[in-house]
Amino acid sequence: MRKSDFTKINDYLWEVPKSFRSDMRVPARVYVTGKMLEESFKDSSLDQLINLATLPGIQKYSIGMPDIHEGYGAPIGGVAAIDVKEGVISPGLIGYDMNCGMRLLTSELTADFIQSKLDAVATEIQKEVPSGLGKGRQLKFNIATMDRILEGGSEFIIGRGYGDAEDLANCEEQGKMRDAHAI
Repeated sequence: MRKSDFTKINDYLWEVPKSFRSDMRVPARVYVTGKMLEESFKDSSLDQLINLATLPGIQKYSIGMPDIHEGYGAPIGGVAAIDVKEGVISPGLIGYDMNCGMRLLTSELTADFIQSKLDAVATEIQKEVPSGLGKGRQLKFNIATMDRILEGGSEFIIGRGYGDAEDLANCEEQGKMRDAHAI
């Protein structure tokens, strides 16, 4: 596989069409910059993303997130929506190494039952699951500081008094991914 096999959709999204391989059921997409895409060729994660696109029941795309890296069968940082009636369950998407990736939730609720309640469910999830800084945030950072936070991780924030050293022990990778670079 080469970079030329990918179609650039925008500066952060690349796609391999399902015509790339006869067994692909959907296109494969990866959310990365051109430089990050080049880095992704160093392991088998993109080949695994193509393999993911061949799974029975896969819907629309196999998707690679910016942190995509080689897994055990499926790429870590890979995402796939699978039709429960036609498809398979792939524990490889969860990640055996550090528990990163997606989670699976089973329920007795049917799609027909939940369809009319999706907005309310999304609102409740947004209330209960921390994400972002929120509109009433107390801290405001300029772009340069955000870049330092992205590259320095939890250690940078703790060094500014927004946490304790023991917090690092509770963070994956000690709160900082090695070789992190802000774009």
